[in-house]
Amino acid sequence: MSNPAHNNKSMLIYFGILLIIVLYIFQPTSTHASESINCTAAIQSIQVAKGNTHNESAHPTQGWISLKKLPDQWNTRWPDYHQNVWYKIQFNYHCANQPKTPLTLVIEKITQSGRVYINDELLWSDLSVQEPASRSQYMPRQWNIAASSLKEGQNILWVQVFGSITQKSGLGYLELGNYQNVYPIYKKWLLEKRTLIEFNAMISFVVGIFYFLAWLSNRKEKSFLWFAITNLCWILYSSCFLLTDPLPFTTTVLDRIQNIIFCFYTLVGCLAVWSFVHRSFPKLEKALWLFFSIALLCLSLAPLSHLNTVIQIFFGIAMVIFLAKCISFLFLAYQSKQPESYLMAAVYLLFIPIALHDAHFVISMEGHPLSPYTGPFTTLSLGAILGVRLARNARQIERFNKTLSEKVSRAKAELTESLDNQHQLALENARLQERIHLSHDLHDGLGGSIVRSILLLEQNDKIEKPQVMSILKLLRNDLRQVIDSGSSISAPVPHSPIDWVAPIRYRFVRLFEEMEIQSTWSFGQQWQTVPSSKQCLTLTRVVEEALTNILKHSQANKVSLQLNESEDKTLILQIQDNGIGFEPATVYTGLHVGLHSMQARISRMSGQFKIDSKPGQTIIQVILPLTETTQKAETIL
Repeated sequence: MSNPAHNNKSMLIYFGILLIIVLYIFQPTSTHASESINCTAAIQSIQVAKGNTHNESAHPTQGWISLKKLPDQWNTRWPDYHQNVWYKIQFNYHCANQPKTPLTLVIEKITQSGRVYINDELLWSDLSVQEPASRSQYMPRQWNIAASSLKEGQNILWVQVFGSITQKSGLGYLELGNYQNVYPIYKKWLLEKRTLIEFNAMISFVVGIFYFLAWLSNRKEKSFLWFAITNLCWILYSSCFLLTDPLPFTTTVLDRIQNIIFCFYTLVGCLAVWSFVHRSFPKLEKALWLFFSIALLCLSLAPLSHLNTVIQIFFGIAMVIFLAKCISFLFLAYQSKQPESYLMAAVYLLFIPIALHDAHFVISMEGHPLSPYTGPFTTLSLGAILGVRLARNARQIERFNKTLSEKVSRAKAELTESLDNQHQLALENARLQERIHLSHDLHDGLGGSIVRSILLLEQNDKIEKPQVMSILKLLRNDLRQVIDSGSSISAPVPHSPIDWVAPIRYRFVRLFEEMEIQSTWSFGQQWQTVPSSKQCLTLTRVVEEALTNILKHSQANKVSLQLNESEDKTLILQIQDNGIGFEPATVYTGLHVGLHSMQARISRMSGQFKIDSKPGQTIIQVILPLTETTQKAETIL
């Protein structure tokens, strides 16, 4: 839990820093006389005149216009004039019979490059005054004027300014006096135009990296990506202010690029805040992309004669979009009901008066801009808002994980119970299947033996003890075979089809002979593809059931059995008799138990069971596949 006293202390420190900054910003400055301990310098007049285009280093001899104060922008006085202009500042230097002391001169800005002379002596010059030219409009300048360059009484300070098509050309604030009084003013201008912009760019870079990393960790939060791009655009836009040395291309090209970046910054800023509150406005988004496309085209291709107008138009539209975004976000934040949205709405609410104030400053050149001072705080605020969103997401993920863990625990318990029930059902099903298989084996195996024994007794009126013992031994052997075949997987496969059919043939041939039934057994000498144990057992049960049915019901006098293997590795068993026949449909309706049992066995082996019966001919055909895959499936079944 946080300490209230500590929080109150932190808030007092925070507001104290803000108060110091505000007092520092609005402390009174003067462009008039500055007092020196020994010498004084008082500006008497300021004049401006167009320069000589044929001889730039020559002072104008006519056309001088008096100014009341600086700063000055000559575009209102001389529209469409972008050549060099001279400013003549006359000041009185008086030392009251004391040794002369140096003076300090500071100029807020020179739009866009220039030279400074003191009493016709060159004091300073930009690296380049022609295109590609230096950019001194964003660089305050300070010089110490040696006492030897000053004259007792009237002195003249000449400032030659080279204008730009895309800039409001002119001369900024100017201060002249002793170092102790002038240097603090220079530091303030340097803070506004350089230090704070650089500081804000560094903060934007760090915050942009955080937003980008946050987006990489959660791709669904597209607002993080848009905010990262927004910070990148602001860094690029600010860098255009910080570039003062001559570039490989003209300054008008840089101004085109800078304004294109600002239009794109406005676009992605809208997309970022809309995504932040999870809102989408497809028509507005299309309109913004259309605006940027038009701006990109016009700013890139506009001729120099109309470039300044084009820049002002699109910059004005971008500012309107920016203000509309700030105002509309207040309502979007209220609808979202999210704490971080309220914080961001407060930041954008602060943007509105700052933007209006700085717009007035750019137009009137009166006062001081606020955006350099508030920029770092607003950028840090956006970074703090990211932290709030991530913290809230982390809490949601924590709650989700907790809920998910509880649901998983319940699901595990339910699954365990379900598996237990399934296991019990599987055991019951296994017992039931075992009983069904046992009943089939008893019916097909022992049942057939009993039928054969009954038929044998019916054919013989006098049965001797050895015959009865033979019948009982036969029943015992068949019962033992049924028991032993319960684990048919491990039973050995006969070496050949003849070995497989030999026990069956032995049992039925004597009965066939006693009942005067002619039997034909056609089997190969070797297996082409060795069947499985279960396949052999299945075929055994089918043959036993089919032959038993022939003995009981068919009244046939001819029986033939064939076992062949086709080229596609399929085992084909065919049993044929010339009896009275029957209706095959009774098999499918379940009325004939024996035949239905045979059909069920063959189906479990993925085989086919076919019956074709009519008076005088009955054919039972069994087709079993012998491929490796099928054998595996049969083993599982």
